[in-house]
Amino acid sequence: MYLLEKEFKNIFRNMRKEFNELFGSVINSNEFLVLKFIAVSGSQKASALSKELDVSASHITTVTDSLVKKGLITRNRVENDRRIVNLELTEKGKELINDLEQKKTEYMVAKFSKFTEEELSTLHELIKKLQ
Repeated sequence: MYLLEKEFKNIFRNMRKEFNELFGSVINSNEFLVLKFIAVSGSQKASALSKELDVSASHITTVTDSLVKKGLITRNRVENDRRIVNLELTEKGKELINDLEQKKTEYMVAKFSKFTEEELSTLHELIKKLQ
């Protein structure tokens, strides 16, 4: 089991590093995850992001502060309850997430192109068993 655990750690560490290289100096993989979640789910409260991504509220604050500074998201107060602040993508954020999604897709296709269709199907079934 130790060897399997070690391999999984290496795979995820390498993929995180490669994603950070792929995204360049624009954003890191943590910022990408937040942008992607907002892009898919729409306007979100920080607490919803924290819960969905299974990270601390302080981590979300750090990441969203950076995304706001970069002009990729905005913080908007709800009119009928000023205590609630929603995070929304800017046009710049929407354009960036579309560009990065395309790059990520190309990366994943290249990464898994060494497998046959049968191997991919088997891998998929094995991963589903882990969940």
